[in-house]
Amino acid sequence: MRTGPVGRLARLVLVAVLVASFVSIADQGGPGSFRGPNNLLEPSLLVLDAIMLALFVNLVAVIATMMGGIGFASRSRGLAVVVLVVAVSVAAVTSQAAHGTVWDSPLSDLVWWFDAVMLAETIVALLLAIAVGLPGCEIGVWPFLVARLHGEQPPLRPVGCVVGLHLIDEWEAHRRQASR
Repeated sequence: MRTGPVGRLARLVLVAVLVASFVSIADQGGPGSFRGPNNLLEPSLLVLDAIMLALFVNLVAVIATMMGGIGFASRSRGLAVVVLVVAVSVAAVTSQAAHGTVWDSPLSDLVWWFDAVMLAETIVALLLAIAVGLPGCEIGVWPFLVARLHGEQPPLRPVGCVVGLHLIDEWEAHRRQASR
């Protein structure tokens, strides 16, 4: 089943929030705006980073499932986390060595770019999911579109969502069935 009006509206509101977040980090001077010890423990940045990390790990799993199946996806999630931990560790050590503080370039730049790229990917995926009417998490739109490009008619399978979009879709689907 495709998403209904409530699910699409929820996705559109989420797009607005993500666009505002993207503009917020982009209009303050780009990666340089994340530098400085005051930003390291800023609650809004920590929340953004946690959400982007969860989305990244889910995105890796969805792409890995598409490429190599469920077993490959579970290994890929772990590998994605390890790669991020290594990248953050190397950037932190480099920042400490170069500037005498962990939270400076290149670590702050790495975090800024990670957040910016994940925000942009999520915005595009949400807009495509709205257009297609894809239920569940927006990252499910990528395997859906790849299957369509290969001439297949993929099912609209919902992917569980970090922010609960799949719950809205389930509620809407139950409501539609009950009204029939």
